Amino acid sequence: MISIELGGAERPTVVLTLAPGSRRGAWAHLQTLLSRGITGGDADSLLVRAEAFYAELAGVGDARRAFGEQIDFGPQISQVLRTLATDRKARENAVAVSDNSPTGELADQLAASGFVRILKPFQLRNLAKLLLLPHGADFSVPGAGKTTVALANFTLQRASGVVQKMVVVAPIAAFEAWKTDSVACLALPPKITVHGGPGSVIPRNTELLLTNYNRVAADFERIRRFVDAQPTQVVLDEAHRVKRGAAGVHGRAVLDLAYVARRRDILTGTPAPQGAGDLIALMRFLYPGQDRAILPPNAYNDSMGRDPDVVRQTSDAIHRYFVRTPKSHLGIRDPQWDPVVRPLSPIQGAIYAALVGRYHGALALPADSRRRFTKLGRVVMYLLEAATNPALITAGSDVDDEEGFAHPPLELTGNEPLGSLLRDYSQYEKPWKYQFVIDAVAAAASRGEKVLVWSTFVRNLKALARELAPFNPAVVHGRIPPEDSAPPGSLTREAELNRFRNDPACSVLLANPAAAGEGISLHHWCHHAIYVDRTFNAGHFLQSQDRIHRLGLSPEVETRFTLLISEESIDAVVDDRLREKVTALAKLMNDPGLVRVALPESDEDHGAPPAEGDDTDAILAHLSTG
Repeated sequence: MISIELGGAERPTVVLTLAPGSRRGAWAHLQTLLSRGITGGDADSLLVRAEAFYAELAGVGDARRAFGEQIDFGPQISQVLRTLATDRKARENAVAVSDNSPTGELADQLAASGFVRILKPFQLRNLAKLLLLPHGADFSVPGAGKTTVALANFTLQRASGVVQKMVVVAPIAAFEAWKTDSVACLALPPKITVHGGPGSVIPRNTELLLTNYNRVAADFERIRRFVDAQPTQVVLDEAHRVKRGAAGVHGRAVLDLAYVARRRDILTGTPAPQGAGDLIALMRFLYPGQDRAILPPNAYNDSMGRDPDVVRQTSDAIHRYFVRTPKSHLGIRDPQWDPVVRPLSPIQGAIYAALVGRYHGALALPADSRRRFTKLGRVVMYLLEAATNPALITAGSDVDDEEGFAHPPLELTGNEPLGSLLRDYSQYEKPWKYQFVIDAVAAAASRGEKVLVWSTFVRNLKALARELAPFNPAVVHGRIPPEDSAPPGSLTREAELNRFRNDPACSVLLANPAAAGEGISLHHWCHHAIYVDRTFNAGHFLQSQDRIHRLGLSPEVETRFTLLISEESIDAVVDDRLREKVTALAKLMNDPGLVRVALPESDEDHGAPPAEGDDTDAILAHLSTG
């Protein structure tokens, strides 16, 4: 007999125990089947991560049928399996029901339960479908009111007795929206607590707990106990942050909360910025152990994430499990795109050519080499810097850069031509992108307008802040702390954002998408954004656009996006790859208008790299042409 029961570890685990005299064939089958999730054990016992065990339940049943082995499930795991089976039946029943529910009755129910904000028709339609599902996903574009719909969902779930509390896992920048909307939406706002991490106080009367992905990972057991103590709805805001699933520390912690949550919901306008594979972790959170019954097999093949057939199959498979409001339903104008393509200035061009020549053929390592990809990521950052401001190359990453962008200064012997060009660059040229930004901000300030300037690198933000000093720039990057964790008297993100919004003398906000690309609304104050540079991260690109192009804009307001692209540089490679990724996301979401509003006409994730694994071929091709 093989006994199976939940483990006693902090994170969800399953323990399998082989009794004396049992069939070794069945045991070997289980060892092979569960190999990816085994974390411990010995010859007669296995300790397996829960998510890996539940994903292979069908194979566990095969051990009983094929080998005639008795399998005994303990009382705790039997309860979990009953819950998962109930979830599966509810999911199957929900997708078989028409989602054309009358919304008038739903609006009355909301009003009777103390929800005072009037939902827009598309929000009521989304809410009606989400209520049919045991757990749901709102993939509406940023700015479509996903927070409001989630609070309406919670209000009705609580009124019907399904849940009593809600935990929201979100970027810190989104906390303010949850606080503000809770007060605006509910006649009796819930008692809100911001979780500050290990050691912070969570009052017993907390009804809505706000935490972020890092803090859940650092304080998992306490958050798990809070969720488990009473029926709790867990909402992942900007849920694309868990796309690495169990392979990422934060994703693993959040996915593990799924086993104690009564209701699970995910919110993100960019659910699959890299392709179909990004949806795996999201489905595993919503329906543990059921993702392979939902997604097509090729969605698990990293190399096929944007293959047209895989995209179509995945779109067909998931459309019943999510709601999406596209930009076209928000009643706002499509943005105006202004790609500015200019040649590199003479010395900058010579530096760029020398840099490409330096790495041409230097990355001829096996395609699956981790060392090559690490080096390639560093080269990408040097190329991005050279295409913007070559002076950054010899400085390396700034102490305030995001973790994923950390890189050393370019190594120089002092004798090569590249070294002499870099040494004196700032004495002879001002990067054309810098001059463009200076001129654009000056022109906007003369008209009483504000400009948002995006750059990946903090050194760019700091250099531009010096250049734009007469315009009192506000600056937001990862090392400028939010109010809830800032030392007394220190500069905070909220203070800088409010200065940009409300101080007429502050004409420009300098920000990087990793820190300010989510959870911030600037559309009432700013209608022009300039991208000094972009990376291959389509999520950052799409999310950043929606800071100024979102629900609430007047129909007559025109939003402008200016892309600064250095000709024949990596900027053009990034542009092509982002176009491909946004097009694939549009097909996955069955939202063709996304391409029209998110790309020119002619994708706080501190560890996000400048390029993903499947961007390698495009980067190598660019280097090979240098």
